[in-house]
Amino acid sequence: MDIGENLYPFQYFYHSYDSFVQLVCLVAGLIFWLCLFPATAHSKYQDTTGYLADLQQQATQKNLADERVWHLLLKYNKRFFGGMISEADGMEFFNSPQGKTDPESELLATLASFFVSLTKIAEGKEHPQCNFPARFKWLNQQLAFDPQRLQIQACDRLDRWVTALDPVGVTLVFASYFMNNPASMFGHTLIRIDSRRTSSGHNLMNYGANYAAIPDTENGFLYALKGLIGSFQGRFAIFPYYTKVQEYNNWESRDLWEYELKFNQDQLNMMLLHLWELGGTYFDYYYFQENCSYHVLSLLEIANPNLRLKDSFFFSVIPADTVKVVMAQEGLVKQVVYRPAVLNQMNHKRFKMIDDEKRILQGIIKGEISPESTSFGNLSTRSRALLLNAYMDYLQYQSMQEKSDKEIKIPHAVLLARSRLQVTDEENSEITRFSNPPDQGHGTDRLRFGMGLNSHESFIELAYRPAYHDLMAKDVGYDKNSEIIFMDFKLRYYLESERLRLDQAKILSITSFNPYDPLFTKLSWRADLEIDTLRDHDCHYCNSIKSSYGRGISYRPDFFSPLLLFSFVDLKTEFSSHLKENYRLGGDVEVGAFYNISENLRIKLAASYQVYILGENKRFFTSHFITRYALSKNLDLRLELNRYDQNNEGIFSANYFF
Repeated sequence: MDIGENLYPFQYFYHSYDSFVQLVCLVAGLIFWLCLFPATAHSKYQDTTGYLADLQQQATQKNLADERVWHLLLKYNKRFFGGMISEADGMEFFNSPQGKTDPESELLATLASFFVSLTKIAEGKEHPQCNFPARFKWLNQQLAFDPQRLQIQACDRLDRWVTALDPVGVTLVFASYFMNNPASMFGHTLIRIDSRRTSSGHNLMNYGANYAAIPDTENGFLYALKGLIGSFQGRFAIFPYYTKVQEYNNWESRDLWEYELKFNQDQLNMMLLHLWELGGTYFDYYYFQENCSYHVLSLLEIANPNLRLKDSFFFSVIPADTVKVVMAQEGLVKQVVYRPAVLNQMNHKRFKMIDDEKRILQGIIKGEISPESTSFGNLSTRSRALLLNAYMDYLQYQSMQEKSDKEIKIPHAVLLARSRLQVTDEENSEITRFSNPPDQGHGTDRLRFGMGLNSHESFIELAYRPAYHDLMAKDVGYDKNSEIIFMDFKLRYYLESERLRLDQAKILSITSFNPYDPLFTKLSWRADLEIDTLRDHDCHYCNSIKSSYGRGISYRPDFFSPLLLFSFVDLKTEFSSHLKENYRLGGDVEVGAFYNISENLRIKLAASYQVYILGENKRFFTSHFITRYALSKNLDLRLELNRYDQNNEGIFSANYFF
């Protein structure tokens, strides 16, 4: 007991000492860690900040902000009065508030953005390394990022997107002219991303990339005006390629020309990464400058910066001209593929028919002849197969015009009759081309120099227009049944009176012939807005502002016939201080013909009777004879003889296209 009591004080001292030691150790440990963690974090912050500063210094020393690739990535162009400005108009495209006009500020800010911690990225947003992968890739190539000092972020969405596209090639696609849509009158270009997962015979399963305006109006006048002044946003989009084939080939019946391009795998990946960057911004869409074709060229330049495709353009960028520029690059185009519209697939079959077969096809379409009828059964096996194939093309075309998602309805009797004929569709035979490759056409700019004589004196004529094509020019590479003339200014210097006058300024003139087809009824139409000389007045070459719109009919014996006949009825209005009551309103009836004597020689004959019933009341005849001889694709000579009421004039001119 006493021993026990003697021991307790000892035992109590030992326990107290042990607790004291543990407490001291705990406090010391806390002090150690409290000191160590801030020091470690501060050290890491200093290292990150120092590495960023080092990279920014290297970038400045290497003048990376002045490199062509950096300018391409950020869409920088030189300003007329010095400095740079980006074509991109969405500020989310830039990391610096001054990024739109300051390449160096944007480069330094971009480097800084790569160091942003994931914890500072808002939910649902991507890290800058993932938002701007093309910039990250190029800067990494130039500065060799150290992954021990710059954390490389995982970009799951981007990786899945690239894997899904899996590019092995890229194809430039030209959709031919569509006169019923102002945005498509000059054609359209897009790219197709050819995937490793699809073979060349299954290109419809690939994806396409397109730059287009996002319209906010269906009014034709407002659409044209906003497109001219850049009031629409333009954006890039990715879509299954077959949807565009459906839209262009089938709904709008436009031929497609596919130019397969040659890029290596690294170039394709760079283009794809840049396309990803562009998906998050917009550009002001300008109909004649920053349009679909212009931005498609910029994608190709990103893939290969040695290409200087956009440098060829100043005032206007016409889709057909961009194709010519691409074709002019040595070794860039591997092959050209023609994809005919569904209507031209039918026309190809009709072109092979004799007259009796064409009449029977019309009877089948009208419901007057069936596959069970005697007249059809007496035909050869080849003829019956050809007729049924053409009829099914017709049904497909008509269904597409309804823009319906419903299945194409082909009568069971037609399918049964066709299945019984053991004749191939001749898919491998060469199809008739109802349009020409756009790269084979003449230049869209035209410079004209001429000399002439009117009823009073002789004159010298000088004219220029930036676009596009007139019906007297060679039609290779263009729609042979239409013309678009834009901003065609014509000056004349009259030798005897020694005066320089504006003879004509065609702001816009459009003509679309739709030659008569027994299967389809479409009227021809034309419209123009211009400043012109009052040629039926003797007012010393005074001018008027006039506009007109007309409908008519046209006829061509067959698609490749050298003869085109036409007739129009037009509504006309004209304003000038030299007119009685300062205006006149009326119309005219015109008949005429175009005829190709040879490949290079073309003539036009036309006559009209004009009647004005409001304002200045007047009636008079006009007549025109024009002949053109083409010396080459881009140079022709023309002789014109014109009569306006009692005034006559003749002009001989040389026209150069470029």
